[in-house]
Amino acid sequence: MDLCALGRLGLGFLLLAVAGAGCGEDGAGDSGEPTLTTAPSTGASATGESSGSSATVSTSATGVSESADAGSDTSTAESAAGTPETQGPEPEGPETGSDSTGPSPNQLPPTSGDALLVWLQDSSYTAWPAESGVHLSAGPHGAGVRTFVNESLLASLEAGNATHPVDAAVVKELYDGDTITGWAVMVKVVAGAGGDSWYWYESVGNAVYADGVGVGLCTDCHTVGVDQIQSPFPLQ
Repeated sequence: MDLCALGRLGLGFLLLAVAGAGCGEDGAGDSGEPTLTTAPSTGASATGESSGSSATVSTSATGVSESADAGSDTSTAESAAGTPETQGPEPEGPETGSDSTGPSPNQLPPTSGDALLVWLQDSSYTAWPAESGVHLSAGPHGAGVRTFVNESLLASLEAGNATHPVDAAVVKELYDGDTITGWAVMVKVVAGAGGDSWYWYESVGNAVYADGVGVGLCTDCHTVGVDQIQSPFPLQ
């Protein structure tokens, strides 16, 4: 065999050896762990995104639920705090009927002639304590009379007072037979004794004989009474 043939043979063996070495590296690569399978970056990224997304959804849902629960609790608490407890009925205030500081209108006659005449014609005084019936007058008041006293004067007479209180009053009906023809009225308007502390009124028919305070026509006769009151007491 010549040298050329030997050289080609040797080159052939060399190429086979090199080729064999390359196949062995590929085989070793096949038998090792796949790069993609073991690459931490790829697996971790996929798993992490999935886990992160899931965790985010879960956390968001939990937050909404907790927020809703908290809102409900807060609303309930605010509602309970804002609603006052049911109380019992409020105490009733004082009644607002007649004035408790003075006589009622029917206990105190007006002290002006026109208003007093209307008041008398309305029989506003007829519920007062009174004499039992009509009797002959002991003074210049016509044939028959009947006397009425208001509660203030009645209490003062019962107490035997020497002077009567302000708002004490007398109404004397004046009769001709069984018919009322007029009235004589006294109302205490000033504290103290004397005819000038009383308002006086007397009318018969259309004639008015007294309408004012301290009228002399009346006080001259009544001066002998106890603080101008001459009617017998207890009432007859």
